[in-house]
Amino acid sequence: MKKMMACLTAIILVLVTFTGCGGNEGSKQPVSAQDTKGVSETGTESGISSGKVQTVTFLDTNPFPERTAFLEQAIADFQAIHPDIRIEMSSVPWDEAYKKLVTMGSSNTLPDVVTGDVGVMLTLARAGWIADVSDIFNQLPQSDFSSAILAAKDAYTFQDKVYAIPDGYLCQGIFVRTDWLKDLGYNADELQNWTWDQYYDIIQKTTDKSKQRYGIAFRGGNNGNLRLYEYMLSNLEVAGAFPEGTSRSIFEDPRALDLFVQFFRPYMEGYAPTDSINWGFKEMVEGFINGQCATLNQTPEVAITCESSMEEGTWEILRQPVKEGAAKNYMTFGYTSAYMMAEKSEAKEGAAEFIAYVSSPQTNTAYCKAIGVLPIYASGLQDEFFQSANMKSFSDQLLDPKVSYAAQPTELTQWGYFLSEYSKLETQKYMSGKQSAEETLSHLAGWMKENYEKDVK
Repeated sequence: MKKMMACLTAIILVLVTFTGCGGNEGSKQPVSAQDTKGVSETGTESGISSGKVQTVTFLDTNPFPERTAFLEQAIADFQAIHPDIRIEMSSVPWDEAYKKLVTMGSSNTLPDVVTGDVGVMLTLARAGWIADVSDIFNQLPQSDFSSAILAAKDAYTFQDKVYAIPDGYLCQGIFVRTDWLKDLGYNADELQNWTWDQYYDIIQKTTDKSKQRYGIAFRGGNNGNLRLYEYMLSNLEVAGAFPEGTSRSIFEDPRALDLFVQFFRPYMEGYAPTDSINWGFKEMVEGFINGQCATLNQTPEVAITCESSMEEGTWEILRQPVKEGAAKNYMTFGYTSAYMMAEKSEAKEGAAEFIAYVSSPQTNTAYCKAIGVLPIYASGLQDEFFQSANMKSFSDQLLDPKVSYAAQPTELTQWGYFLSEYSKLETQKYMSGKQSAEETLSHLAGWMKENYEKDVK
């Protein structure tokens, strides 16, 4: 019990920072949930029709204008189909959500339905605060599930039970300033299958401090080290943190030090702004769109920000680089704000109906168009919207047999803490010159080994 309480105390201190708004190629207006009107929701018939209206409380943890507008319309459409169910939606900013949900869970005050990422799901599921929603998941048309949702099963399950229904998937791409590349003699379209070495070469060549230009919008703050993790997996050509099935992690690999130094070289050698040591999502996106940085490693929902803030023809999205000669590229991908149901909910029937409705193919595809994420269904990925312009590089990666899912070590109870706090503090010591690369890597490897032995052995 003492160990569990200590773990929960540490977790409460973690603030998980992820993504913001969504993209919509070909139209500046969000796709409306009205597109799903007249479509029957996936799920069982409501068994609530006893003349009483069941109220379902819904807390969204990733509010931004496009997403909130869609959810409000989807709720109205759902309630038109289910007049015996009332959805009361509220929201909390993403930066505050993790702590808020853990606090609510510990006080048995979680709303009936909440959203969150894999870190939230693992914390709430381990504590018994959210319900097993396998029945809802199994009623969805699984034959239409994309390869992404099938591969990333560990991101929404705990102890072989489903605790979260993914809302839409994200994978990484490289946003580039095509006008800057053109000045250097590069055609961005010819770089779609580029390597990590080519990427770092362009970061260096696009840096021009006399013009206050830098090659990369580096993320030195919260969750930046998920990209370090992904970079190492891609170059080591392994699919997870513990490739040998033991406590020996990728940070103990003989090649790890060189990869660590290479990943941070753009910052250490001045190809990124000095203050990017503290940049999170918002700051790095701003660094790209304001003309300070040539490249940005980010996810598809950033496209709408670029569309509204940058001149047409000045930017493009390229696929994630690969290791030269590698047969496969290992990438992390996962949902943005999956739906979960409180274990103590007294409105589980209504909550289940609502989750099934927003997770149906029609509603999910319309939602993903509205905010610029990738559908959980293969049929959705084939939609013209996701096969055109700015979405295509992302969709193609999820459909590409040469791209393999790289799992995060969700068996480690404090993996979210490692990404958000521990690794950030350690790598910032290195970036600020207070600690060597060898010391930093040793600390990261030590943490992984200690927590593997605690949680897995």
